[in-house]
Amino acid sequence: MSMKMILQKTVKAILVLSLTTCSTMTIAAQIEKTPDANTNVYSEDKQNISVTADTPTFQLKLKSNPTTGYTWFLRDYNSALVTPVKHSFLPPEKTLIGAPGYELWTFRVKSTGFSVPQITTVRMIYARPWQSGDSSTQIVFHVTTQGK
Repeated sequence: MSMKMILQKTVKAILVLSLTTCSTMTIAAQIEKTPDANTNVYSEDKQNISVTADTPTFQLKLKSNPTTGYTWFLRDYNSALVTPVKHSFLPPEKTLIGAPGYELWTFRVKSTGFSVPQITTVRMIYARPWQSGDSSTQIVFHVTTQGK
């Protein structure tokens, strides 16, 4: 077999693998876009979160681009009231190399958080794990629970 034929087969295999991966990512993105009916979704521009006992779960949707080495970290939260449930990445709708997607962070307020109205915070930090936190972006979400 000539070098040219080997190269052609390798390129075809890479293309098939790339198309399969992109299709799978698109399907995963569509599934992730429809959160549970009992989950409210909040983005970076809506930092005041109100949670009721009927919908104790909320989700943070934060713009992220892991190709740059940056990722969102859970910096601080009140573990007596809030429990982190899930963390996932939602790729961009368009399959552009290097395009940003979203990190989805799901939290649940514990039942004790609804005995009386309470306010707590969830602090997120966008940083590279190998760098100091001095140049990182930080967002603080204010979570208010409604008493029973």
